[in-house]
Amino acid sequence: MKEYFKPLASFKKREHPFDIGMPFSWWKGHYDRHFLNNLYERKESEFEAFYKYHLDHFLKVNPGSQEVEFYKHLRDLIQDGIAVLIKEDKPGSKTKHERTNIQKAQLRAFAGYLDSIDQWAVRPRLEVYTEKDAAIARLQNQIIALEKQISEMKEYDVVQKIRIEEGHLPTVVDLIQQLRDLQLPAGRNLVRCDYKTPYYKMISKYFSIDGKDIPIETAKNYFSGKQDDLAVKGTSVPLDNKLFKIVPNTAKKVTKKSNKA
Repeated sequence: MKEYFKPLASFKKREHPFDIGMPFSWWKGHYDRHFLNNLYERKESEFEAFYKYHLDHFLKVNPGSQEVEFYKHLRDLIQDGIAVLIKEDKPGSKTKHERTNIQKAQLRAFAGYLDSIDQWAVRPRLEVYTEKDAAIARLQNQIIALEKQISEMKEYDVVQKIRIEEGHLPTVVDLIQQLRDLQLPAGRNLVRCDYKTPYYKMISKYFSIDGKDIPIETAKNYFSGKQDDLAVKGTSVPLDNKLFKIVPNTAKKVTKKSNKA
């Protein structure tokens, strides 16, 4: 039987932390368990060095052997180790179950490392196909979700945009800006939004100038930050375009007072 992993020499101190086995006599037939016990103590950052350490030993003591043989044997050992942990797990034992979960996670992490260096396509076809099927299923679910979003967004599409007379985009912008400042009799704003995004996106999406689309950046420039009613950046509405003023309906207030009287 070939020796795959570097064992700890009998009755000697451990020369390297990666050596497997016991300082005293131990049954070499249990080399797999000793290897796994050593692996459980390794950090993920040590996986590569751990693999190469034992690979070098394997090639040294087995002249003519190839890395792929070592790789396949090690991969089978890891998969068998995971299967044993699952079979021997005792969920009713808090300590045992917790330790089993930690060990399974460690072996799966090392299996992931082995997958990353697989240059021989050793992974079982069933495993590869299963992963591909899972990936396809995820993509199909994403497509369904995206199609639903597109369908919902199309509900807001219009056949024809509201046409603004050429040269009067600033006039419409001025009216929308006035709407933002209007207050109800109770003192609350008629419309409220903490962001300016909906206003300029609404203009770009649902309005046109003489039948031509309004670039979103053009509309956005009218809703840049302001300081003391003056635009800090962007575009201000020219006075010549401020043609309308939205004012409260005072007649309605008078009518209400008369009814009360």
